[in-house]
Amino acid sequence: MADESQQVWTFSSEEDLQRSVCSLIAEKSKEAIANHGFFSVAFSGGSSAKIICKGLQTEDIDFSKWRILFCDERYVELTDPDSNYNIVKEQLLDKISSAPEVVLALNASLPLDEAAKEYETKLRGLYPKEKGVPQLDMLLLGMGSDGHICSLFPDHPLLKESTRLVAPISDSPKPPPCRITLTYPVIHAARGAIFVATGVSKAEVVKRALEGKEENLLPAARVKLTNGKVYWFLDEGSSSLVKK
Repeated sequence: MADESQQVWTFSSEEDLQRSVCSLIAEKSKEAIANHGFFSVAFSGGSSAKIICKGLQTEDIDFSKWRILFCDERYVELTDPDSNYNIVKEQLLDKISSAPEVVLALNASLPLDEAAKEYETKLRGLYPKEKGVPQLDMLLLGMGSDGHICSLFPDHPLLKESTRLVAPISDSPKPPPCRITLTYPVIHAARGAIFVATGVSKAEVVKRALEGKEENLLPAARVKLTNGKVYWFLDEGSSSLVKK
């Protein structure tokens, strides 16, 4: 039986992938704005952010109704090349005519634990009427070659975090070691999530994530939305081991 909680597309070119993923984001943005007046979207860094940011510039989107946050963030200054905020600023925010309603950025002047707590407070502040876990409209997820998402890494204790929505991590296996990250409670509550994975180097981990048969699931395979759908955008390389 097909898994209706996720949808997988494969594209023959990066241009087609970019056009399709950004068209879906634009569609979900319009739906959210019509429904509740804004579109909350969490960006990741890396190659997926660059693909998405470039494509969004040509879409018909009311960015003034966007509330932007980050799936994870490196504990660095916002101008640092490692900063996910900096990537999105340079690749998207500096190139669009209307500024987003909100951009939640990490305050790296605070101690790491306090920075994570402040970020969670700001996140909850976007949803003052919601008592439980806020429902973000869309998560834009990348996936590492080890299957990590956000800054949630295989076998890390944060995979079991159930209380905090935003957690600090000081022992990331990928540099820099100090970061903050969204956790599974807020990930699972999202209305939608998009994975972008390209290149043959991602083929094995894409296969493992989509099959989800391992006892100790990869972080990417644990993304199961309570009331939303997960969309996978792949190219011929990254999908080469996936059963058609």
